[in-house]
Amino acid sequence: MSTRAASRLRRLKRVLLGVLVVTVGIIGLEGLASLGLLFDNINVSRTPGNFRQAQYDSLVGWVGLPNMSSFNNYGPNLTLSTNSQGMRIHRPVPSVVLAGERRAVCSGDSFAFGSGVSDNETFCAYLEHEISNLVTLNMSQRGFGIDQMYLWYKRDAVLYPHSLHLLAFIWADFERMATTSFSGYPKPRLRLKGESLVVENVPVPQWTAPSQWSQVGEQIGNLRLVQLIRRNTDMSDSAKLQRVDDQVWDVAEAVFKDVEKLNRERGSSLVMVYLPAPPDLVPGAYDNRRNRLAAFSQRTGIRFVDLTAEIRAVPADSLDWMFITANALPVNGSAGHYTAMGHEWVAKKLAAHLRALGVVDSSGAPKQ
Repeated sequence: MSTRAASRLRRLKRVLLGVLVVTVGIIGLEGLASLGLLFDNINVSRTPGNFRQAQYDSLVGWVGLPNMSSFNNYGPNLTLSTNSQGMRIHRPVPSVVLAGERRAVCSGDSFAFGSGVSDNETFCAYLEHEISNLVTLNMSQRGFGIDQMYLWYKRDAVLYPHSLHLLAFIWADFERMATTSFSGYPKPRLRLKGESLVVENVPVPQWTAPSQWSQVGEQIGNLRLVQLIRRNTDMSDSAKLQRVDDQVWDVAEAVFKDVEKLNRERGSSLVMVYLPAPPDLVPGAYDNRRNRLAAFSQRTGIRFVDLTAEIRAVPADSLDWMFITANALPVNGSAGHYTAMGHEWVAKKLAAHLRALGVVDSSGAPKQ
């Protein structure tokens, strides 16, 4: 090999080595940045302190702390109050119904609980203005799945006579039925044995306030390596929904049927309510679940209200103000939930559906 050719080869090797070093460096920096973002997200998204305003319950997992009052909980003058039964209302609930009073129990998760808004700004509270002589009992809790709504209602709501039960849920409440924890908090899980519902993971293991590491599992998915692996796996919304529903759908139907039975025994009317969340604002995979719920309602006669079609008809410039986003009050731990405007919209639409279903009479009072 000539001296000139050898020199060109050495220069080429140096260039290739330089490219290799730069490439490895970029890959390394990308990996470190991804890891850094992981730790940052774990710190930012750790379970917010306002969620820990609950107490351990050996059956349900957690219920509301009794007699709590936090005046600026979500922001200036956004109060969070509970009564002696841990419900999100500022008044006690007598064991007997007062003359002329009609009661409704609202079961649900953080959307029904009202994360991010004040006590009088939840749709459950707004219903008192939409339906005459109605008094609402907000038996919802942040992080609840449909299983926990059912278990709390079954055990405790019998103590408070009522004529209407609104079982309100979002898409994620089905996913929660497949797990035995939520953000590090242990919870029960329901299984079907034959035709009977069986509660597993009870007594629910004792919990303490989770550390930032309780969010590791959720944030691992943000790593580029994990995302690369997922590209070779069917991670579409349809596939994820199908995997969840394969585990929980039969259980959910059994829950709905038993809640209906409990309401009949207690002289109450059950209405299942699907609350649209941000993923529902445009057509997608979760429409399949909603359609399945509608078919279940038609087959069983259990009343079902789905507000998704109506919220999709709301103009985009108005829709922005119905959810907690950059355009609304930014509240740690409550992004994506309804604003006060969103809750009021839900209450108005829901009241109209309840009248159409014949659950409330022409004056608005729940039928007995």
